[in-house]
Amino acid sequence: MSSKKVIIIGAGLAGLSAGCYSRMNGYATRIYEHHSKPGGVAACWRRGEYLIDGGIHFMMGSQNGTDLYNIYRQLGVADPANFIPMKSYGSFIDIEGSRQLDIPLNISELALDLKMLSPADAPLIEDLATAVTAFSGKDLAIYGQMNPPELTSGLDKLTDMWKMRKLFKYMSGKYAKSMQDYTAGMQNRWLAKCLNNLFTPQCPVWFVIMLLAIAADGQMSYLAKGCKDFVRQIEKRYKDLNGEVTYSSTVEKILVRDDCAFGVRLADGTEDYADYVISAGDIHNTVFHLLDGKYIGKKLQNKFDTCELSRPYFVASFGVKRTFENESVFNTLILKQPLQVGNREIRQIFVRIFNYSNHFAPKDKSVIQAEFETEWEYWDNLRQKDPNKYAAEKERLVSEILANLEILYPGISPLVEIADVATPCTLNRYTLNHQGAPEGWGLTSQNFKEETRRSLEGLSNLYLAGHWVSGGVPGVILSGRQAIQLVCAKEKKPFFTRTT
Repeated sequence: MSSKKVIIIGAGLAGLSAGCYSRMNGYATRIYEHHSKPGGVAACWRRGEYLIDGGIHFMMGSQNGTDLYNIYRQLGVADPANFIPMKSYGSFIDIEGSRQLDIPLNISELALDLKMLSPADAPLIEDLATAVTAFSGKDLAIYGQMNPPELTSGLDKLTDMWKMRKLFKYMSGKYAKSMQDYTAGMQNRWLAKCLNNLFTPQCPVWFVIMLLAIAADGQMSYLAKGCKDFVRQIEKRYKDLNGEVTYSSTVEKILVRDDCAFGVRLADGTEDYADYVISAGDIHNTVFHLLDGKYIGKKLQNKFDTCELSRPYFVASFGVKRTFENESVFNTLILKQPLQVGNREIRQIFVRIFNYSNHFAPKDKSVIQAEFETEWEYWDNLRQKDPNKYAAEKERLVSEILANLEILYPGISPLVEIADVATPCTLNRYTLNHQGAPEGWGLTSQNFKEETRRSLEGLSNLYLAGHWVSGGVPGVILSGRQAIQLVCAKEKKPFFTRTT
């Protein structure tokens, strides 16, 4: 066992993952978490008899036999009971035009449906289906991410490229463009809008192709008991490995001597010292607050200056005294009348129905959740300058969202037993995430090309993990693992893993 110590900032998925791998490799480990419970963005909370899940929408690699499932085994969450296979990718519903498009998992079936809807767009539809078919059957969820870039040799990269050579054509050219650019020439603009929102309009085409292929392969699932239970299982794994965690402890500063991180100072003035510090929280907070902006470096500063950041969300959840057995879990709802939020019009909302498990609501009841992208400045200014208006604005939007749901599900309004609202300020308060956004960099073609390093220029013994380093649940979990790989490399010792 090593005599070295690691301090980890944040008990979200990245921090807990880093903690598990740190203990597997023999380092004394303590996690400090700002909130009173683990999970970070992967958060659940109770409202009466309803469980509100504000975190993980779906899980990839949820079937045995993939690299990602092996990671789940190492973290103690590879229990088949955790995962409920997705039955469809989702639905798009236009309230005003009374149109609905369901997205099946079977790609041939999807292509046939889309061509029947818009024969004029058959060439693009066939092109998309061909690409998804090419990706199917490949273990892609974490391909090329098992090691951090800093430890990936040129030979390793060439080997990975050779294995992926048949897919190269689908990761460059038009497939490297955004979905909205890819669909710009489509005749059927309703269909184009649906395809753009298979993930986000700004993300690259190849990423959407990969998601559709993973779903078609049966490697995409819902969490049966929500993200709270999933997070608690990783926390248990960490504690079973004799890791230590302190909740309700906000790190105020990372301690540095001679350009080397050696510990942290908490909000109450307590200092704790270690050989390595891993910041698994918000990178913006880490760089500009915990380190006073001293180690940002030109590359990271340029990325903050030029790369689009992800937007935060407004989320309204309803506990309803009825069921939705035959509805899609994921629904994009095109509104008849847009919602006015500050200076921005919201023309569509994402509706999530928790009808795949009885864990979220009592018998014959359900949780239905609506969310949309919004602006941090609007909510932050409103909350600080006029708390009463802030509260009133939340109530107004809940009412207008419910009015739209009433069109889709007549009679739902009087059946609502609880309404819960989370604004960007809510997420910022509990997680310290910059501008209340669940991701760091926006999911754009440019940002996918711009790699974020796991260390800061000019500062040793500090490593970064979390959603700024690598987004999505798989990437976030792996970022914690990669941080410990870098620690082991610095110590010139092999990196070990253990499965449950």
